Amino acid sequence: MRIELTLQDLTRVRLAPEADPLTELVSSLQILQRSDAGTALFNRWRHRVRLGLAESASVLLWLCRPYAPIPAFLVPHTEEGGLAAGLDEIARTDPVCLKTALQDFPVNRELPAWAASLPDGDTAGLPKLVQALQDYFELSLAPVWEPARAQVDADRGMRARLLLHDGVDAVMTSLRPLVRWVCPVLEIGDGIIGSCGAGGAGLTLSPTYFAVCPVIVPAEGEAPVRLLYPAARQATPATGDGSDLRRTPDAALADLLGPTRAATLAVLAAGCSTSEVAARLGVTPSAASKHTTVLRRAGLITTERDRNAVLHSLTPLGSALLGT
Repeated sequence: MRIELTLQDLTRVRLAPEADPLTELVSSLQILQRSDAGTALFNRWRHRVRLGLAESASVLLWLCRPYAPIPAFLVPHTEEGGLAAGLDEIARTDPVCLKTALQDFPVNRELPAWAASLPDGDTAGLPKLVQALQDYFELSLAPVWEPARAQVDADRGMRARLLLHDGVDAVMTSLRPLVRWVCPVLEIGDGIIGSCGAGGAGLTLSPTYFAVCPVIVPAEGEAPVRLLYPAARQATPATGDGSDLRRTPDAALADLLGPTRAATLAVLAAGCSTSEVAARLGVTPSAASKHTTVLRRAGLITTERDRNAVLHSLTPLGSALLGT
């Protein structure tokens, strides 16, 4: 999928103000249905949630299928943040918007009657949908919300500094390798063929904890296009039932990689250049280069050259290892 940005769009590139509960909710529903290598970080969380799913969750899993676009009405653009405001907005979805969002959805004859009529624009089932979303949030996200939000805040802080000091181009480039940026086109490999424009409304970058690949939410009305991308993993992953959320990289990881390489891997959770690795670890650039070379050969990081800088970021395997 491609996003084509105009000059006006580029002046309206912004960061989401905070972690959004509905964005995380719909993204986690997609993660729940995946079991590929990139989602290994969420194995414990996935196991716990599956055991407690209510019957109404079948509707949510149908709405938020992996490798499929997210229905825009499930992640409404609201002036007031928070779960309650978002759910209220979903409850007010108009019939035309509802029917348009679900017109290409596959038929599922096992859905309850109130959900089966949603693609026809029947809003009578929206209160039950809102309740199902609320119940799912309490089960799956509430126990890990604070540390997950901390991950998003850390990513936002890092991208905000880039935006302030180096501009829009640097922020877009920092999303590699998951996002390819060749001004004025931003492209993600989500398996969905097509392109969309922002229509001058701009682009909102939304770091998302429950994500392993970028997802585009097309513009709706005057709202901007949104790019949901995996938040850079820090040292306190929210992957289990809450009991392991305060850990930092432990001695076992240092024993496996060596203390400096373990520290290098942790630094690269935010994505940075070789010179930045050296500065943060207090080692020479040549030493930093040697450590990143070893990590790259082990499949834990990827490396790309951007002008005169060499940029490193974690692979899914590197993220999973850092989160163990």
